[in-house]
Amino acid sequence: MSNYNRKIYNVTEIEQNIIVGSLLGDGSLALYGRSKNAYYREHGCDAQIDYRLWKAKKLCRLDFRINTNCKYAKLCSYSNILFTNLYETFYINGIKTITEDNIKLLSHPIGLACFYMDDGTLVIDSAKRKNGAIYIFPRISLYTLSFSETENIIIKDHLKTTFDINTKLKHRKDGKNTILEINKREDVINFIDIVRPYVAEVNCMKYKIDLKGKFEEKKTALEKLGWNSINPWKEKVIDKSYSKEDELFILNAKRNGMSDKEIAASLNRSYWGIVDKTRRMRNEHH
Repeated sequence: MSNYNRKIYNVTEIEQNIIVGSLLGDGSLALYGRSKNAYYREHGCDAQIDYRLWKAKKLCRLDFRINTNCKYAKLCSYSNILFTNLYETFYINGIKTITEDNIKLLSHPIGLACFYMDDGTLVIDSAKRKNGAIYIFPRISLYTLSFSETENIIIKDHLKTTFDINTKLKHRKDGKNTILEINKREDVINFIDIVRPYVAEVNCMKYKIDLKGKFEEKKTALEKLGWNSINPWKEKVIDKSYSKEDELFILNAKRNGMSDKEIAASLNRSYWGIVDKTRRMRNEHH
């Protein structure tokens, strides 16, 4: 038995969320053969090596490493009781399964960012108006095809209650037939704002948060096809779900030293929803 197998790790919330967010995406846990404990593994293409290196650096305290003795560089851990416990939490009869209990381990935006960088896409869609104009708008897809509709509903509800993120189920013919989508402009912007600080640290993933760049790219492509009446990009969102009284309460609460968690409890809002709202209010005042 290696020293790593016997090592005791004290896992931080950030480390836990990177692992859990990755298990929702490209990551997996393996427990087989002679090994007493499970280990983490994650494959990826060469174009995403910077992303795997970013994860390895964030998880270096847990002795994660990049294994290059394979076709594509692989992020992996050593076998350890930590991963055996996670295996027992996330796997039922050897199949990765999302439950109402284990999804609670996704509690920080960095985990959401890993989920998005692993299995999310940002695209700009277009629709023709009756007046001949073209309307273009952003859409995010989270490719949760390896999970059932029931599991997707669990993820959907958790994203709403924990991060105040609105998603919709979309049915497809491949995989287990269900993915999650964000297709309202305000909701897309809200999602990008929450994950941006972490995605921005990974050069090969920055395109997933470049809303304006992707919008202008789509607009230019449509203009080359002869379309001229196309809506401009507007990033500012008017948050209609907060009344003036709510905003005044938040301002006074911050001045009086209340924490975002206390404000969230007072207004019956999610913690990350209040974090995002106070950030928006600061930007508007600036």
